[in-house]
Amino acid sequence: MPIAQKLPSADRIWQPTLESLFDCWQDFLLAHHDPHTLNHDLLSVVASATQSDRASLMRFDPEHRQLRITTAIGIHPDIVNQTIIGLGEGIAGWVAQHHQSLLLPSGPDVPAHLSEYMHQHAISSALCVPMMIGDKLKGVLNLARLGDAPSFTSEDLWFATLIADRHAAALQTAQLYEELSNSEQFINRVLESVPISLVVIDHDLRIVSANKNFLSKARHDERQEIGRPISQLFPPVLMRFLQLEAKISAVFASGQTFDGEKMVYRAPGIITRVYYYRLIPIKSGQRVENVLLLMEDITEREQLGEEVRRAERYLASVIDWASDLVVSMTPQGEVITWNRAAERVSGLVPDQVRGKSFLSLCAADQRRALATQLRRLIQDEESIATEASLITSNPQQQVDVAWNCSAMRDDTGAVVALVAVGRDLTERRRLEAQLAQSAKMASLGVMAGGIAHEIRNPLAIIAASAQLLDEHPHDDELRQQCTQKIVASAQRASLIIEHLLKFAHPPQERFKLLNIHATLEETFTLLGHQLLVSQVALHRDFSPDVPRLYGNPELLQQVFTNLILNACNAMPQGGELTVQSRLIDDLIELRFSDSGHGIIDKHMAKIFDPFFTTRAVGKGTGLGLSISYSIVQQHHGTMEVVSEPEQGATFIIRLPITDTYLAAAPH
Repeated sequence: MPIAQKLPSADRIWQPTLESLFDCWQDFLLAHHDPHTLNHDLLSVVASATQSDRASLMRFDPEHRQLRITTAIGIHPDIVNQTIIGLGEGIAGWVAQHHQSLLLPSGPDVPAHLSEYMHQHAISSALCVPMMIGDKLKGVLNLARLGDAPSFTSEDLWFATLIADRHAAALQTAQLYEELSNSEQFINRVLESVPISLVVIDHDLRIVSANKNFLSKARHDERQEIGRPISQLFPPVLMRFLQLEAKISAVFASGQTFDGEKMVYRAPGIITRVYYYRLIPIKSGQRVENVLLLMEDITEREQLGEEVRRAERYLASVIDWASDLVVSMTPQGEVITWNRAAERVSGLVPDQVRGKSFLSLCAADQRRALATQLRRLIQDEESIATEASLITSNPQQQVDVAWNCSAMRDDTGAVVALVAVGRDLTERRRLEAQLAQSAKMASLGVMAGGIAHEIRNPLAIIAASAQLLDEHPHDDELRQQCTQKIVASAQRASLIIEHLLKFAHPPQERFKLLNIHATLEETFTLLGHQLLVSQVALHRDFSPDVPRLYGNPELLQQVFTNLILNACNAMPQGGELTVQSRLIDDLIELRFSDSGHGIIDKHMAKIFDPFFTTRAVGKGTGLGLSISYSIVQQHHGTMEVVSEPEQGATFIIRLPITDTYLAAAPH
């Protein structure tokens, strides 16, 4: 140091004191004593050597840029606890701010506020030295003499500077020791806390270290395991089976982690456990110093996995043997599972359908409506109920199925799968067809009188025209008129008979594009006389923007017939029937409104039930509205009734037109 170089005899002056201080530092570093004890011992020696009345060591807080007293001699404890000095405040604050030592009084260059500070605190001489590590301030050493005591000398400054530098280095070393010790303790706590067995192995394949988890599971203490060959860790048969020594040697040679595998191990006195082990190299640079054996106990996980697998097998068996069709799909509609009922109904085995689009397994003319409903299911609806025919292994055959589809969602609400549960409607359709035919026969009985009248009129015209031709064979004008009437009447009778035959025995047609208004007009023609006899005035209110509908005209005609006949029965004294058509969004809405006696509240919930009727015994089957409701559902539509007693009733049919536009477009 510059001061020491100017004072060649300084080391002889302070040699006994320095030797005492160096012994103190050495004891501290070797024994890791409390830093507070070191500070107090150091300050006592320095205060005694420099004959200081007051002495203090102050620690610098870089976060708050403040100095606090850690150890003091000659200062009242209350003052020590309350003293906080900012940078630039007082003598210590000035030294901390400028990183320069001060020997006061030392001449005319002493800052005026420091001289005033010494006067206020009755300090005759002050010596203040910063404790630095490189350019980092660690603290300040303060020495002061009071009253008439002589001033500190440059030798005192040299000594204090030497002490401050050495003590800063000692404290830094102590801090590093403490940090290292804390790190080691933290790492040890982590290793002892992890629920995995850890064993460190050296090049001689001996155990260097083992954590608490391993020792407790192996029921050994550390003294039994450390230094023990790894070959003695497990039974010989297990070592040969795992080839563990060869794998450890391979990790030492390659420096690559061995990803591991399962092993079954039973330590003496405990039940068999299942472990998953890995071998990880511990490197120093490029050299592998040790190998870490990690053993994770997965016994409970394996047991839980087996329970889960048993539950999965049980659920799969339940689904597989269910009487209903059960199909699971991806959110994109690709088939994942296909149970035995689906296989039995369709004739298609799981390997034939797995990965295929569920829509492709349904009737082509119903796919677009089903796709629309599945999209709604994915977006927000919990479940949907619909009907769609399933194709079979026989291309000419399809099976009607009632589907109930649900969306499976994860914790975030995202759809992870779709499940469709279907019921074969073959038997139900057969019974419905029988019931529908019975209802038709009942309707024919009601219409018989009207049909006979409709046919009798053109027959009477034909007979009269033939008689006139016979009586006036040479009247050309009369012959022409009679001929025209005969032809027109015959066509009229033929048309009525054709409609009657179509109604009684409709052709087995599937859905097609149709004009709903034309189907309504055919029904009105067929029931014209019935309306006339019942004194019911028919009003049409058709919207011109209603598009063609994709449906079965004969089935829809049966629905319209049932509604018109019910309206006639509800108006025994005559009345008005208004039939309206409207296009509302993607739906065609048809309204049949009568001015009859209406429906009482207790009958509203049963109106569409099979065999429910309010007519006298023998006057009605109670099947008309039930069959009509089923037909509307087959068209993916809805049917409802609005009525109040003595205020008439309105039956509302809504049929989707999504398929109408899409079916007309090229596929």
